[in-house]
Formats: sequence, C-alpha cells, structure tokens
Amino acid sequence: MPSISIAPTLRISAISFEAVSDRPTIRQVAERAGVSIATASRALNDRGDVSAETRERVRKAATSLAYSVDRSARALVTQQTRLVATVVGDNAGHRDLSLIFFGKVLAALSHRLAQSSYDAVLLQPLDVDPHQRFDAAVLIGVDDDDALVAELAGRDVPLVGVDVRCSGDRSAYVGSDHAEGVRLALAHLYALGHRRIAHVAGAPNTLAGSERLAAFRGETDRLGLDLPDEYVRRGDFSSASGYREACALLALRERPTAIVAASDLMALAALQAIREVGLEPGRDVAVVGFDDLEAAALAYPPLTTIRQDRRELGTLAATRAIELIEHPEGTARTTVLPVELVVRASSAVR
Repeated sequence: MPSISIAPTLRISAISFEAVSDRPTIRQVAERAGVSIATASRALNDRGDVSAETRERVRKAATSLAYSVDRSARALVTQQTRLVATVVGDNAGHRDLSLIFFGKVLAALSHRLAQSSYDAVLLQPLDVDPHQRFDAAVLIGVDDDDALVAELAGRDVPLVGVDVRCSGDRSAYVGSDHAEGVRLALAHLYALGHRRIAHVAGAPNTLAGSERLAAFRGETDRLGLDLPDEYVRRGDFSSASGYREACALLALRERPTAIVAASDLMALAALQAIREVGLEPGRDVAVVGFDDLEAAALAYPPLTTIRQDRRELGTLAATRAIELIEHPEGTARTTVLPVELVVRASSAVR
C-alpha cells in the first residue's frame, strides 16, 4: 500500500555496516536471478540501464528472499532520498475543505510514486525546512506568488505544480482546462435561455481562479451578454465566500437567473442561499459549480458542475516528478487535462 508520511522534518537514521547473519544479501538475490551483483543492484535501485525482463526477474528473486533495499544506505550512495515533498496549501478555501478536493489527487499521487519506489512526504508550506532533503517537490493549493515557489526553485529542486506555475528548467505543470470548463458551463446555461448570468470567482491570486474569471468575462462578451459589474463577485473557493456572494447577488434589484461558481464548495453554498430567500434552485436560479466533488451528486438539488479528473491530476503530477528526477532532458513541461460538463437538476430545463 502506498504511504503518505506527515513529517515537518526529515531524519535519516545512522547506518550499521555490521553483518547480519539472517538478513538476505544482494549477492543471494543476484545468484537466484542469475545476474551479476552490479546488475542486481542497478535493477533494485531503478537504474535505467537494465532491461524490463531482467529488472522483473531480479525483483521476483528479491521478493522470494524477503530482501529489501536499505533506503538510508542507498541515499548516501546515490545522493537520492527517494522522497517527494508534497506541499499542500489552502488556497481552495479552509484547509480542511481543501483536502476534500485534494484527497483524490494525493491518493493517486502517492500510489504512482510508490510504483516507482518513491514516498510522498506531506507538508504544509510553513513546514518546509530549508535543510530538508528530497528529490522533488509537488506543489498543490499554493498561490502562484507564494515565496515558497521561488525558494524551492532556488534550491534547484525539480518542481511540479498542480495548477501552480513553476518557472525554471527543472519544472513541470499539470492542470485542468479551466477556460474550457467555464465555456461549457456558459454554453449550457445560454442554451437554456439564461441571459443574466453571474460569476462567483475563486481567489484571484491563484491560477484556477484567475483563468476561470478571465474565461467568464471573455465568453460572456463573445455571447453578447451585457452584464452589470456587480454580477462578478470575488470569492476564495470556500463555502463561506460562496454563501456570502450568492446572498449579495440575490439581493440585487435585478438578480441573476443563473450563477456559475468557481468551485463546488461555493456552488453548494449558493444553493442554500437561494433556498433561504424562498426561491427554488434550478427553477428560479440555476447554479453550476466546478470540480464535481462527491457532495455534488448528493446535494439538493443535485449540482450541475464541471468535472475535473482529480485522480489523473495526481497520477500525472507524480509521473512528471519522477521524470524530472530520472530523465530531466525529455520531460513534457505542461499538461492540461480535459474537463467535462455534468448536468444535474441545479440547472434544470426552464
């Protein structure tokens, strides 16, 4: 089972070089696999100059002998820790709520790292110690302008941003197509006859928030919708901001007939605000969210939303981190995943 360890500091234990009589050795693994000791070592340490067939034969031999690689010793020899720092911020709202979205991303990321014998070390931005060693870092829920991004880049550590732009030759980006998601939401509402469409935006200093807001403004202009300025409200992805801004929209003399929220958390809060003023979500005011959290399908009414592939985001982030560590010269730097409109009752046919 893949592991995610939570540790503000990293300690590498001392290594004993004393022989242990009952512990299998690399020589025994090599003999059982029918290869040299050097080849067995390269296979078990994930070196690229061993064929897949030989690598598998060595790993089966190691498993049969209950042999495990001493990671501390390997770190001293290879200068690799086999650790990937996974830094999770809270720019999707309150930290506990952020993990509702990031949970699937983290699970997939950890699983993919484990497949290549890496471990994820889960950290908050303030927990990253300047002296802490790891082979790469994945940044999730961190603002683009956070000082941590520049600090890690200055260490020459491979960086992968999940919806975070990281600069430098040893960096990669993985994210969803935010603009296309907003276009899908607006096309859906426009086809239903909505012309007074509001937007509750995400945090402006995040890539997701800024790209979704820019897409909303660009697409409403293209559709010829002359919307009042107060139809664009500044949220921060959290449910509290969604409720607050939805209440403000509903209090307008000419309230919108539809709301596109930059997160499901804000959209779900908007459903509550609509009901509290005696209106029916979906019939009187349509609501579309963004993310497709598990709660979206269970809401009342079920929430129309833009689905992001959170598992694939995590898998790709881990893959890019491994590539930057092991094959930095050929890494694809930017990967944008497609999104999908999921229509439910919160935007029922008018």
